[in-house]
Parts: sequence; C-alpha cells; structure tokens
Amino acid sequence: MQEYKKLDPNNIVLIDDNSVDLVIHEKVIKKFKVSSIRKFSDAQTALSFFKLNKAKWESNKKEQPDIVFIDINMPNMNGFDLLKSLQDYNVFKQGEIKIFLLSSSNNIADVNMSKQCSLCSGYIIKPLTYSKMNLILNVANPNKYIIKI
Repeated sequence: MQEYKKLDPNNIVLIDDNSVDLVIHEKVIKKFKVSSIRKFSDAQTALSFFKLNKAKWESNKKEQPDIVFIDINMPNMNGFDLLKSLQDYNVFKQGEIKIFLLSSSNNIADVNMSKQCSLCSGYIIKPLTYSKMNLILNVANPNKYIIKI
C-alpha cells in the first residue's frame, strides 16, 4: 500500500472575481500557516501571471503554487476556460500541483465537466471553510468532488 503524504502548501493562488470571497478564503487559508497567498480578481490576469512565471517554476519548483483555487463563474474568462488555457499552454503538468474549482453551484454538469479536465483535482462548493481546507490537506484520497461540509 502506498503511503500518503499530506499536503504542506507554501504557495497558494486564489482566483475569484468576488472580492468578499477572496477575503473569506484568504482568512481560512492563513489559518494553515501558508507562506504566500496570491490573489487575482480575474482569470486573464492570473493566466498572464502563470505564463510569465512558467520558465522560473520549471527551474525552481519550490516557487510555483502548491494549490490553486479557481472560481468557475467569472466574466470574460470563466474557470473552465482558464483550466483549458493552462492545459493548452502547458503551464503545469498533470499532478504537479492541486487545482480546485470553487463554485456556489452544485450543478452536476459543472462537476462532471471538472472531472473531465486532467488538471482539476476537485470541485468545492463555496465558501472554502476550515473543514474543507483540512480535508484537502490531510485526507488521503477523499472524494474531492462537491465538498460541501
């Protein structure tokens, strides 16, 4: 049996057009003593950041994000479009980091679409709470799709 290594993230990225959600999620994440939390209020700016830093992260994996949380419903470029762009630009390799979609919707079509994306590690119903974050970091193979706690 493979031994489970719990996640111990240093760098987390939050992408959400809702400023209240960004503040709430940042407060939850700070309880886990994360070194760096980078926030973006739109997907296009986040994509530019990822593309600009890709080469640096390839040579120094410690600086790349450990976890990325992406809101699904954003104007101009939604979370699914961002995931596709990350995949198209080969910013992250599958399994290299954990990418979670965040949504206020428990629409099964969205959940199923997230499962089709090889970069997506799970689908979380907003808000991100201490309990949900704890599951992400400490539970081996939890059902990370539609975490509602």
